[in-house]
Amino acid sequence: MPAQRGAVLPLTMLILLVLSVVLIGLSMLTRQEPLIASNHVMIVQAQALAEAGLERALWALSTPESPDGIPWSARAAAPYDGSQFIGVATEFGAMLGGFRLTVSGEGDRQRELTAVGLVPGDVGPLGRARQDISATLIRLRFPAPPAGLAVRGNLTIGDGVTVDARADGSCGDRAGTWSSGVTTVGAGAQIQGRNGDATIPNEPADIHQYQAVGAFDDLAFSAAELQALKAVARVRGTYYQGAVTFDASRRIPDGVIFVDTFSGQPITDATPIPDLASVSIDDGAAGPGGSFRGWIIVNGSLSVAGEVTLQGLTYVADRLSQTGGARLVGAAMAGHVRSTAPTLVDARPAGHAALEWSCEAGRTGGGRIPQRWMVKPGSYREVAG
Repeated sequence: MPAQRGAVLPLTMLILLVLSVVLIGLSMLTRQEPLIASNHVMIVQAQALAEAGLERALWALSTPESPDGIPWSARAAAPYDGSQFIGVATEFGAMLGGFRLTVSGEGDRQRELTAVGLVPGDVGPLGRARQDISATLIRLRFPAPPAGLAVRGNLTIGDGVTVDARADGSCGDRAGTWSSGVTTVGAGAQIQGRNGDATIPNEPADIHQYQAVGAFDDLAFSAAELQALKAVARVRGTYYQGAVTFDASRRIPDGVIFVDTFSGQPITDATPIPDLASVSIDDGAAGPGGSFRGWIIVNGSLSVAGEVTLQGLTYVADRLSQTGGARLVGAAMAGHVRSTAPTLVDARPAGHAALEWSCEAGRTGGGRIPQRWMVKPGSYREVAG
């Protein structure tokens, strides 16, 4: 019994020691929580400021005519060269932090961006937060071909077909057709451009043939542009490969449509013919109203046979065939990367031209193609400082 009474005191002291350690630990954790929360808030703020810098750069590139814009013809100057800290205040006037921007490269198609968000400022205590964002900024280019239909090869216009480029001069005068090879015009067909006599079709000013191949290549999308368009289509879920048919059971969505080779590899003059994409657009493909708006890019051949209106840009790396009641409003280009057969336009839509040049429709894809600068899909990167 005395031995049991003697064990109570050490046991009590041990319990008190353990409780003291636990209480001290809890006290230390409690003191750390505000600091952790404060650091987390600063990191989130730095992220938001870096995003604000990204949006500022997109705005500046999209409005080059503004005093605070970025001219496309030169490298970006201050504050877009990383030399200046751009402060951001709260609605009550207190300084929240800011960002630095570096926009590198020049031209009106692609730039590289680094945006650095800083809280509470550009200089300050060791506890300041930093967030870096890097991205490739792009602007989708309309090739603006020299005619409503431009073909890098031979072209055949069927009997009674109308191709009309007279109405729209907003991008300059355009011929009806343009080809690097021969253009064969069927009986009763009417090809008209803005440079010819509006009352007399099929004049030399309306039909440009035997043109330099290099003139087409200079206007065609570059490999980098095709990769950007492919990335945009992937994000939208409108990227396809190989043999694709759009009809009533598989309608074609508006926007950027990219149909790639079977292998998914970029197309070149050496791409095997079986690897080229093969696309058909049949009746019912465009859904109610029968009209598609956007850009169709095909790394291969395209056949448009349905009662459908394609409003925008039709860009085909190989051969284009347009028959039946199909109608194109905007512009069309066929590259004939492998095919030696002529591009064929043998469509006679009721009351309309088979192809009608429209700069606005081609450039904007009927209002479905963004005209401002954007982040190239897949190029956005974040690095916490």
